[in-house]
Amino acid sequence: MLRANRRVLRPGGRIAFYTIAVAPGLPADDHRRAVLYGPPEVRTRSDYLSLLRSAGFADLDEVDVTADYLDTARRWLRYGQEFEAGLAALETPGAFARKLARRRKAIALIEAGHLRRALFLATRPNRLGRR
Repeated sequence: MLRANRRVLRPGGRIAFYTIAVAPGLPADDHRRAVLYGPPEVRTRSDYLSLLRSAGFADLDEVDVTADYLDTARRWLRYGQEFEAGLAALETPGAFARKLARRRKAIALIEAGHLRRALFLATRPNRLGRR
């Protein structure tokens, strides 16, 4: 996906995206738990800066926005609990309760520093390797 984005950008063009990732350097059990309860995009073999570099991007920047991610996750949980009866009625029995339980586990992992969210910025170099 990153290589395809690089191909469609003009030289000097910029890409920006948010994503959620497992914090680097976690013990194996904590890493497995973060992958289990995090969103699908946390299942990468490499960190995003390395992925951007290997796709040919330059001028890489990463901005940590985990505090906002935690705030949003807590709000999703709070509103889910507030409207649980109506939302649960829209799903198969027990499905909404399982979603709330997963959200609680994800929040605990964010609070522990195991899941994080970042804004990534990168530039497609021009043919001479400059911006």
